[in-house]
Amino acid sequence: MARKLFSRIELRDILLSLAVLAVVFSYPEFMARPELLVTSLLILGIAFMGHELSHKFIARRFGYWAEFQMWPFGLGIALLMAIVTSGNFIFAAPGAVVFGASLLRTPRANDVGKIGLAGPLFNIVSAAALIGAFMLYPGGILFTAIAINAWLAVFNLIPVYPLDGQKVFSWDWRVWVLTIAMAVGELLFVFF
Repeated sequence: MARKLFSRIELRDILLSLAVLAVVFSYPEFMARPELLVTSLLILGIAFMGHELSHKFIARRFGYWAEFQMWPFGLGIALLMAIVTSGNFIFAAPGAVVFGASLLRTPRANDVGKIGLAGPLFNIVSAAALIGAFMLYPGGILFTAIAINAWLAVFNLIPVYPLDGQKVFSWDWRVWVLTIAMAVGELLFVFF
């Protein structure tokens, strides 16, 4: 019997996390312009969930159990910071994909590194594609999507536990150097 791709609890966690992130990233502007909530949901749905689900799909490909689990405290802090700072400071830690032993095997360091790389790599590739599109069709939405993807990649590649960067660095520091260089390059595009 095939395993379900998503449990009902995992789908709930994903949808709730996306809804909170959409509010946080568009606050307080969405109250005057509700369409910003939809735009925020679309951009974050691709950047954030693409990142997290990349971890999940690679872990499952390697034969591990994996699912997204929201972090209610992190969602609460994100909402509180958005409200207190009127949306000027955002720190969002809505949850993460957790993975572990399956009936077949326990996680190996090599696999953990590759699973950790999957999320930031999704954001790096997305930002690169968006930069190409932005060069042809400059626009605020594309620029915002580039910034979010580049920032997600750089932040998650910081080599400290429990971030992805620690897993990648422990597995192969050369891969970490290459990916952080690409991510920082994309982030510099945003600032300059």
